[in-house]
Amino acid sequence: MVERIDTLVIGGSQAGLAISYFLTQEGRPHVVLEKDQIGHSWITERWDSFTLVTPNWANQLPGFPYQGDDPDGFLPRDEIVTYLEDYAASFNAPVRLGVRAHRLGKEEDNTGYRVETNEAAFAASNVVVATGFFQRPRIPGFANSIPPAINQIHSSEYRNPDTLPGGAVLVVGSAQSGCQIAEEILESGRRVYLAVGSAGRIPRRYRGKDGMYWSAKMGRFDRSFEDPANPVERYKPNPHASGKNGGHAINLHQFARAGMTLLGRVIATDGHKITLAPDLKEKVAQPTNIPRIAWWRSTSISERRGWTRRSRTTATRTTGARPTDRTSKRY
Repeated sequence: MVERIDTLVIGGSQAGLAISYFLTQEGRPHVVLEKDQIGHSWITERWDSFTLVTPNWANQLPGFPYQGDDPDGFLPRDEIVTYLEDYAASFNAPVRLGVRAHRLGKEEDNTGYRVETNEAAFAASNVVVATGFFQRPRIPGFANSIPPAINQIHSSEYRNPDTLPGGAVLVVGSAQSGCQIAEEILESGRRVYLAVGSAGRIPRRYRGKDGMYWSAKMGRFDRSFEDPANPVERYKPNPHASGKNGGHAINLHQFARAGMTLLGRVIATDGHKITLAPDLKEKVAQPTNIPRIAWWRSTSISERRGWTRRSRTTATRTTGARPTDRTSKRY
């Protein structure tokens, strides 16, 4: 039996639910298919201590702004799922749980689309695929050369330090997930090596406000996928930061001072040997350059528009840090 519907949304997490909200507002008949539960990947593919890096005030799904009493806090993993479930309930989103779409194609007469699922077939005039941007782990080719005796997992499989076999840990990649996981394992007392990539960093706080506040003020959250035109910009890794324990900046220099061993990018493996790119100095220095222009720009804009007052500054130069003032923290 084929069920006919105006619009079919595949995926019942934040993107799919937001689409459902707007369709509901327009009175458009639709169904949202979710293969498991709402927010499934947030539970099954995030570690135990995971938190968002954006403050709670930034949780503004359409028609459902943050309503809690801790706007400057950061939602932990389980509360993210609760937030999404509450959002779906707020407008009675027509979500069908446990329905997995496995084939999408055009109708033979080209009048719409046909979607095959594990339960039924759907004929829809419109189909929105909202399954997320990072659904398949990206495993580098050199991983195949690592001996089976060495435990190897993707970040989506990591839960906490106690679930790892004993011994030192090599974390490959220094974007948000890599840095947060490496930091947690180091704090547990393990020896940690971090292969540094090209991700930049963002100050957790600047002039008394969260770094995300300044990103929002500069319009970064208003940019579309097509902007900028350079496709490389679209796929740059997010700058590393953390929302754990109330939120804090992540600094590779601080990692090194705390006992973490920083390495260049991994480019090959051969049994128990790895080959590293000679780019560690370049990669460690790069993050200090990324926010320098952006944050000086935010300072200029904020003073012109009256968001902050100009303060007397005392410029200081430290390794891996830009000139700071008395009202800001080093990062």
